[in-house]
Amino acid sequence: MAVRLSRRALIGTGLASAGTVFGASAVGAVGGMDPVETATPVGATNPSGTTKEYWIVAESFRHNLVPTGHDQMMGMRFAPKDSTFTAIGYRAYTPGWKVPIPSNFDVGPNTGIPGPIIRAEVGDTVLIHFKNNDHHYRWPHSVHTHGFQYSPTSDGAYVAARGKNYPGTSVEYGEHYTYTWTALPSSEGTWLYHDHSVQEGLTNAGPVMEMGAELGLFGLVAVTSPTTPPVDVENFLFFHDLYQADVPELAQDFDCFNGQSYLGNTQTFTAKVGQRVRWRVAALGKEFHVFHIHGHRWQVPSGGYVDSQILGPSTTLTVAYTEDNPGEWLYHCHVTDHMAGGMVGQYVTTT
Repeated sequence: MAVRLSRRALIGTGLASAGTVFGASAVGAVGGMDPVETATPVGATNPSGTTKEYWIVAESFRHNLVPTGHDQMMGMRFAPKDSTFTAIGYRAYTPGWKVPIPSNFDVGPNTGIPGPIIRAEVGDTVLIHFKNNDHHYRWPHSVHTHGFQYSPTSDGAYVAARGKNYPGTSVEYGEHYTYTWTALPSSEGTWLYHDHSVQEGLTNAGPVMEMGAELGLFGLVAVTSPTTPPVDVENFLFFHDLYQADVPELAQDFDCFNGQSYLGNTQTFTAKVGQRVRWRVAALGKEFHVFHIHGHRWQVPSGGYVDSQILGPSTTLTVAYTEDNPGEWLYHCHVTDHMAGGMVGQYVTTT
């Protein structure tokens, strides 16, 4: 998901903040929307200390990982039946879970994989009004976040010894629950959230750890402060994997970016020379990955420069640089079998 900056109020979207309009909006090529130029950079926000509310639904749907049927890098072809499965994803709705919010520059494409972007500023309280509408599997689900401070009843992590009645850990089909998270100064940065409920499985092999997350229940969090460096373009990228042994509908394992696999199917990100670009990157599952962009380098806290960084399960990266190299570039996982399994996309920069 790529976003460019704006301070547009989200009037009519249904994302409200206790007496204020929710969030700082960012504009750009998200979900096919046309870019809108603005003068306010992403991250240049003032801490509001307000309560921000999201109405989020977990829902099941058919999903094709290779919608074009073609891998433009290696030339492989995929029949829809081989790359399609019943996914579960988070979507943002208007208050009361009435209707899905259209793709916009705050929540992102809002198509389910990954879930909506959760945004907060240091000092904010975030309320996640969560409803389980997984009509296909009808499993319990939850929302567990990283990065925020919260009480045990807003943790969302199921433990069998505590049972299904422990608040927020096993939200049954058709039920709902509200989580309360607080953004502290230590919360600033890039984080992720995901399903952490009762473990289920699709085969006779028994439960699979975080199966809901493997099927698509995850998303990204961006927490800012007044000192967060402003940027012109902000890209959101999630590394995740699906295994044929866990999901028998699939003909093979797939290594994915934001719910898609293989060049020509994964998202194309864009920027212009001179723009300040930030990537917010996360990984989930059981694999280690290497985030790499061709033709680009960025500075790390040690003071040196790199063009590749390692990600482990549930870890994140925040990468920023000034765009200086026009062209059509690859971004990909530099673990060779992950790249061959679909973790490759295009980054197009222009003058």
